[in-house]
Amino acid sequence: MKPNDTTLLKNITKQMEIAKKTAIKVGLASDVGAYNNGTSILQVGTAHEYGLGVPRRSFIRVPMDKQKSIINKALKSGFESVLKGGDTIQNLNKIGLVAQNISKTSFKNQGFGTWQDITDETKEKKGSSKILFDTGRLVQSVTFWVVKA
Repeated sequence: MKPNDTTLLKNITKQMEIAKKTAIKVGLASDVGAYNNGTSILQVGTAHEYGLGVPRRSFIRVPMDKQKSIINKALKSGFESVLKGGDTIQNLNKIGLVAQNISKTSFKNQGFGTWQDITDETKEKKGSSKILFDTGRLVQSVTFWVVKA
């Protein structure tokens, strides 16, 4: 940046103000819907995330902690982009997508190896050994959104 080039500095200041008033949320939206039997996807996700009446199988908090280096790289990249004149909201959307993908990946690798296996009885009943994956509705419902903080 040239000493007299204030345009970039003004943009950076504007983008940082936007960043201070904005947040990324990752998880299940409150209006996510229900399974065919009427059970709320949000209730099932909450039960597994926190271990409420079922073994805890976190697909949001634990994966984000386990993959924080990936999230930190996305944050750094976004920050560097803004310093070069990039858009904060666009970069927050990229970071949100990274976080969403981390959460969805946890369904493939059993919470990055932290999920308790399902019982043999459950495996037989559902005809599969996949944890938290019957219809795919829960994993498909994981999303992110950028909101005003």
